[in-house]
Amino acid sequence: MLTVFSLEQRHGSAVPLKIDRYHIKINVNNQLAITKINQTFTNPNDFDVNGFYIVPEGDVLSNFTLSIDGEPVTGELLSKEESRMHYESMVREGNYTGFSEHLGTCAFLADVPRIPANSEGHIQFQYSQIVHLENDLAKYTYPLSLAKSETGRIANLLVEMEIGSNQQELKTIYTSSHEVTINRKDDKHANIRYEGKDIDPDDNFECYYSVSDDNFGMTLLTHRADEDEDGYFMLLVSPKYEVEKTDVIKKDFIFVLDHSSSMARNKIEQAKEALRYCVRNLNDGDRFNLILFNTDITSLADRLNRREEWGGGERGHGSAILSHKLIDVEDGREEALAFIDGIEARGGTNINKALLTALAEKPDPNRPRVIVFLTDGCPTVGVRNEAQILENVAQANRNQSRIFVFGVGLGHDLNLRLLDKMAVDNGGSYDYVEPHEDIEIAVSSLFRKMNEPVLVNVKLDFGQILTKELSPGKIPDMFREDQFKLFGRYENHGDTVLKLRGDVGSELQEFSKNVHFAEIEKDNDFLPHLWAQRRVAELGDEAALNGGSGELHEEIERLCTKYGVETPDTSFVVAKDGSLRSHYQSRISTAYSPDRPKDEAVRRSKEMQRIKEVRSKQQYNDRKTIGRKTFRRIGEIWVDIKYDGQSDRKRIEFGSKEYFNLVDLSYDLAKCLKLHPPMIICHNGVNYEITPRS
Repeated sequence: MLTVFSLEQRHGSAVPLKIDRYHIKINVNNQLAITKINQTFTNPNDFDVNGFYIVPEGDVLSNFTLSIDGEPVTGELLSKEESRMHYESMVREGNYTGFSEHLGTCAFLADVPRIPANSEGHIQFQYSQIVHLENDLAKYTYPLSLAKSETGRIANLLVEMEIGSNQQELKTIYTSSHEVTINRKDDKHANIRYEGKDIDPDDNFECYYSVSDDNFGMTLLTHRADEDEDGYFMLLVSPKYEVEKTDVIKKDFIFVLDHSSSMARNKIEQAKEALRYCVRNLNDGDRFNLILFNTDITSLADRLNRREEWGGGERGHGSAILSHKLIDVEDGREEALAFIDGIEARGGTNINKALLTALAEKPDPNRPRVIVFLTDGCPTVGVRNEAQILENVAQANRNQSRIFVFGVGLGHDLNLRLLDKMAVDNGGSYDYVEPHEDIEIAVSSLFRKMNEPVLVNVKLDFGQILTKELSPGKIPDMFREDQFKLFGRYENHGDTVLKLRGDVGSELQEFSKNVHFAEIEKDNDFLPHLWAQRRVAELGDEAALNGGSGELHEEIERLCTKYGVETPDTSFVVAKDGSLRSHYQSRISTAYSPDRPKDEAVRRSKEMQRIKEVRSKQQYNDRKTIGRKTFRRIGEIWVDIKYDGQSDRKRIEFGSKEYFNLVDLSYDLAKCLKLHPPMIICHNGVNYEITPRS
């Protein structure tokens, strides 16, 4: 729903109105959604124009109110036939490509006469609708793509959405179209926000949310366009937002800090502040230790143990020393903060001994053990062979502790391959803090999530449904405020009981939900690309870290080519033979090359981590993914990556009768045709070239 104008042609062709500011405010209370739009637009012509405001009514909308510069404007609801006449007129006269996917809907229409030349105007529009629940899942859509026109970029776009539920708790909140910020106020209220500048509105704004009083909300989305093809699914698991402190699993933290000479000055001070944050925010009942390493190893617990052996000394408050070289939070917090204050940077880097010290004691089976490892370099003391260090850690850990790695700075010694593989092989994650970034922010952000686990050693059972090619392959622990996403393929279809199992303390618990894997489901067509994107990122890391086989590289190329996936290691390069062809290119074998600049390698690792977290579709100025299709911009032409660059093309003029016949042929085609001509799209063995109006 967006302002679109049909311009009178006077003194030659009129220039479409420009959208300077577009503010969409959505308030959903239970299932009633009230949408308010505030727009600022400019008529750039040196003459007045007439126009109209048209709103597709895909869902049943009501309570329309519209005003232009504060003056009320009346409108009428048109039938599908009347609406189509106006849609087609808009396409022919104003080059508004965004209407292609709305031709089968009714519309609300209001005349807007005499928009002054070279002036700015303001529009306020409001309507209501019921957001329908299917089982416990709702989907809200705002057709933002209607803004597409010749100059259809939005200078400033702001979307704010408030969701409230008076009865059941909010669980899943997911936007497939835009990278949003989600702020949960409590277990029944949330705020969603998206803000961007110079936006090309290719995608409608779509938000899924579910309501449930279960401890874990489980939401299943499926897509299967052809019964002869395996389906795609995404499972979202959302723990209760508000939990009792007794429901948060007690855990053991070991913080391992590199304080070698290369960490001097700003880096060590930032790292110390990050450690202070973690120590101050540990939960009562947790245990922890601080291990410092340079050439030698120093442990806070060892220091306290020695004091205890010497008779207590000046311990102040007499902290108890627990077994396994871990300190109880209530007794050791102040000692830890004083210990951190005294840290100085000097000496070499003994990574192997530091990690083996952290892993020396067998973990408590009733507590998850988390190791947070901060370093800015590579091993210079002790065992320095990368493979040997990884093998030593694997033997000592045996998948019992999660290791989270923070690489600090872009020093020439930073060993990304070692650090990335350390995290991946040990159930954690990796992140890198560049010189202009704040270590404290990065560490505290991860710590806030890790600090409240609610289910560990997690497993999923899909019952009778045969699933495969899951991503991630290993299901991580689940934390309060964290929404887990699992992507995969499925073979058969039907109803099944989904079972989620995991440990809460020493007890194994099970949660179940009845779900349906659809035989045919043409909605949710964003799932194939997101699944492939996540899958390629994981396979690419495996190939880069472990030296992948030819079969692994072939599978990555197949997925990239079929689904149009690009990563820092894989891309499509425009052929230099003059054809409209893109060919696959891989840089996986050089991902961790010592010749690769460190800043480029760090950005590669950060981007791969972001892709594996895959929140929504990623759009770029030179490539677009719409539904199951991906297009690459070659010169001025949007080209379907399935096009071989040379085969014959059937030319169809934009806005012609043949063009509308093509729109009617397939909804998948209609969605893609909102890209501006010229464009080439492949469908059922035919290559269509959409040319601009002559």
